[in-house]
Amino acid sequence: MAPTPLLLVGDGPQEPTGVGRILRDLGVQIAASDLPVDLASAGGPALPRWEAWPAYPMGEVDRADDWGARYVEAVYRDRFGDRPGVLWLTWDPSRLAAYQEVDLPVQRWAYAAIDAPNRRGGVGGPGGEALARFDRVIAYGRWASRIVKARRPDGPVSYLPHGLALETYAPASEAERTGVRAEFGPHCRQRDLVVGCVASNQPRKDLGLFFETLALLGSRGRPVYGWLHTDTLVKAWSVQQLVEDCQLAKRVTVSMASYTDRQIACLYQQCAVTIAPGLGEGFGYPIVESLASGVPVVHGDSGGGAELVPKTEWRVPRRAERLEGVYAQVRPVFEPEDVANAVERALEWKAAVGERVVSEYCRGAVAHLTWPALWPRWRSWIGAGL
Repeated sequence: MAPTPLLLVGDGPQEPTGVGRILRDLGVQIAASDLPVDLASAGGPALPRWEAWPAYPMGEVDRADDWGARYVEAVYRDRFGDRPGVLWLTWDPSRLAAYQEVDLPVQRWAYAAIDAPNRRGGVGGPGGEALARFDRVIAYGRWASRIVKARRPDGPVSYLPHGLALETYAPASEAERTGVRAEFGPHCRQRDLVVGCVASNQPRKDLGLFFETLALLGSRGRPVYGWLHTDTLVKAWSVQQLVEDCQLAKRVTVSMASYTDRQIACLYQQCAVTIAPGLGEGFGYPIVESLASGVPVVHGDSGGGAELVPKTEWRVPRRAERLEGVYAQVRPVFEPEDVANAVERALEWKAAVGERVVSEYCRGAVAHLTWPALWPRWRSWIGAGL
């Protein structure tokens, strides 16, 4: 029996984005499995070339005004002809809408990046309609599955998290520690408590909350030094303005380098604690990366990210809610004082039980997210749809 065509669509497998990483990791697992599929993907730049399976680049021109639906239709026809298969999108719901009407003999699957819900607990507009009409939808976690369920009330909505290569986050060697500490620059002292944050510069990453928390911790006498790893200095936020307004000159390092996964892991390990300032995470790679590195992480009590934070003392209570954007999404409002309190609770616990206990606890909290542990469930879900 001929293998079933399976075309993954999203960010490119070589792109340094969370969605690109999801497509790459799923593709790697599928390609190495015994699933009877003919795998290809569409999305991302032409260079560097991707060799693990046939990967079709999709630039801005190809995406046009339909997120590449017409282009992907042509890619499928070129590679698979009229063979029935699967079109599997790993984008957020708003990008799925144009793919409802593609003229292909396919099932439409989605591993959708669910963000904050609307006031009715679901996703509105064309994105919500796409979630309702796609043949199969799987969510990142329990929280996201409830939001999808609001648009698919007739049956259960499965959920599975992404996997991690935990060996990447193994304790750093002395040479690695020395090398990455230098990345923070000359103003970071050995006695400083590094408070880290890995977040892209977009509205739903509350970078203002991170910087205000750093300033507040400093005013309480904590020798904190901030590290922000982001994609650009000026976009939804002006990082320079936040540094100036919070009076954090020479007390924070901002990196935008293309670090390897191992370098990022070693940088995490230099942190005393990290802050994940997302306002609607469906999963949150920085949350699990920090824990896999043995470092406590502070996050709000909303979204799928809250499911990943193992201690309630590290979760920040929402103080209010507001609506945002064309989908009228419900965003939580957090207070810097509450975030600073959660950071101090993590620091005090570390001082009480010791760094080794904290490191082992954090790593144990994400041990279930290894690909060897998750893949049998993923294989079962994929196989059931073929």
